[in-house]
Amino acid sequence: MNKGYGVTIKVSQPGDPEPTTAPLVVVARDERDAEVVAEKAAGPNAHAETLRELTEEEILEYGLDMNAHGTAKALPILHFNK
Repeated sequence: MNKGYGVTIKVSQPGDPEPTTAPLVVVARDERDAEVVAEKAAGPNAHAETLRELTEEEILEYGLDMNAHGTAKALPILHFNK
């Protein structure tokens, strides 16, 4: 049975001083599967960490299809001016 997970993905590019970090929501079987799905979606220089399982309300809010294993959606990253 699939579940929804919140995942943080970090992608390192050669020459960049720090990796780019982005939040994702993923449909997967378990936490490790969620990390594998996220890393495949982000490419070869990616490392994922599962933060937590999503609530039913969050699954509905993000419009996740729990029958679509491997679905990954990037969440917006807020940029605030200092």
